Amino acid sequence: MTHRHWEVDSICPRCDKVNHVSVPEGETLIRVECEHCTHGYEYTHVVTEHQVVEDRED
Repeated sequence: MTHRHWEVDSICPRCDKVNHVSVPEGETLIRVECEHCTHGYEYTHVVTEHQVVEDRED
């Protein structure tokens, strides 16, 4: 059985660094907690580009 999800690169509007995020397939509006900013800055990201990833569950 396979499980599909999307992987998204999101640029933080505060520090301009890339956050790599895995989201459920079909989610187009996500909350991202920046892994680079102090105190975990959160922002909303609209998914326009993504990569589909399939994980195999055995």
